[in-house]
Amino acid sequence: MNIKKKYDFIRKDLDNYLVDYLISSSYPKNIVDPIKYIFLDKGKKIRAILLIEACDLFDIDYKDIRHIALAIECIHTYSLIHDDLPAMDDDNYRRGELTLHKKYDEATAILVGDALISLAFELITNEDSVLSPECKISLVNNLARSSGGMGMVGGQMLDIYMNPSTTNIQEINNMQHMKTGELFCFSCISGPIIGGGSDEDKKTLFEFAKLYGSIFQISDDLIDIESTLEMAGKSVNKDNKGGKSTLIEYMGIEESKSKITINLQEIKLLLKRYGNKADNLYNLCLQLVDRKS
Repeated sequence: MNIKKKYDFIRKDLDNYLVDYLISSSYPKNIVDPIKYIFLDKGKKIRAILLIEACDLFDIDYKDIRHIALAIECIHTYSLIHDDLPAMDDDNYRRGELTLHKKYDEATAILVGDALISLAFELITNEDSVLSPECKISLVNNLARSSGGMGMVGGQMLDIYMNPSTTNIQEINNMQHMKTGELFCFSCISGPIIGGGSDEDKKTLFEFAKLYGSIFQISDDLIDIESTLEMAGKSVNKDNKGGKSTLIEYMGIEESKSKITINLQEIKLLLKRYGNKADNLYNLCLQLVDRKS
């Protein structure tokens, strides 16, 4: 199976797994339908794919971790739903279609987001999982940290109230790592957590995820400047209109692109310990360069 077919299979399989799980768990239709709208055939599911590739380094079978891969995508999807609400980014489009609160209403968007948070932890602790209780506890603890006040939610709060006139580049880096990078870190350290890797493995993959997150964020900021609604599938020029602080504002476009090149060099050195087994992780980084959506 080539890499495109592999990732297409993962995306479709996670979609099917989610629907089957919701139906078997007797979720109300007015929760299932909006979840299907916002999740199915949407997005690249890159956090799930990062997790699966990190687990591949430790020869972990996909079928034993697909519920963990789905869990991280549930958290990510909830964050997008809430991000788009009028009280936050106030966006009308996501992935080329109406945002959830525009397709349905704000109450539905809030509650569906809440349901996806709970579903993520339900999936990780599923009693049918082959993972040990200790492994499940570690995954729950790390995902809670990465997605909560010390991670994604904390980063979102910093982003909302950050004052561009007094902000420095270190504060922007910290905010963006918390807001975006922490979930990538969870995806990557899940490999050694599940596969019984060493502390050095956890450190290596944590550093890889930080560098990946930096490239991702710079490319995302470039999309906001250089892309269009049609190409990006979401509103663009939001940062400028919203007075948001970005690395590009401080570094400029060319220096920001140079930073991507430097990060790629560091990533190559980091992943050398895994040899050819890490090729897919490195290629996922390359796919971020010059992306338009």
